[in-house]
Amino acid sequence: MSDQAHPGTESETNLRIIQAALLAFTQNGYKGCSTRAIAEQAGVNEVTLFRHFGSKLGLLKAAVDYSVSQMRVPTDIDRYLAQSFREGLSCLMRDYLVQLSNQSDILMLGFAESFSHPEIADVLKQFIWKIRTALMHYFEGQFERNQMKEADFPVLAHMVLITIHSAQSVHRRSPDEIAKHLNYERVMATVVDTLSRAYGNEE
Repeated sequence: MSDQAHPGTESETNLRIIQAALLAFTQNGYKGCSTRAIAEQAGVNEVTLFRHFGSKLGLLKAAVDYSVSQMRVPTDIDRYLAQSFREGLSCLMRDYLVQLSNQSDILMLGFAESFSHPEIADVLKQFIWKIRTALMHYFEGQFERNQMKEADFPVLAHMVLITIHSAQSVHRRSPDEIAKHLNYERVMATVVDTLSRAYGNEE
């Protein structure tokens, strides 16, 4: 296919290929789609795809990187600290889950491929680290306000993220009878309730 069918700047072509890749990867998996099919969907030839991304793996990394860049890590921790421990944590987790659910398909694929491709893992680690840091600062802030008992805040933040992402993975791979008990809202509510009972200083 000639690139003349879809003229545009280099950045526009780059984005068009990434968007076509996101659709292909989430529908067919990494191994289930070809660079030729992605190039056709993007309206470019395969040579152009390789010129932009180098390889199919390079394209997957770019797609995961793009998806992560679209997610906004909650940074205004003071907004959550102005609430009670339970309410603030609930709002913080809900804001994160909204971002996570919007990009869940490609992120799950990224996590699956990260075991064999360290470059994918590096992209995801950077994002997870930002979320972990936000949670850690929330816990530290609530402790300073005497709204929370002392704890190992970095480990606690990591445990919350492991719970959320593990539930997401199990949900996708389980029969409907099990999956219905592992929706985001239910898992989040249980995490918030457990932490509030164990560490909160609320009356």
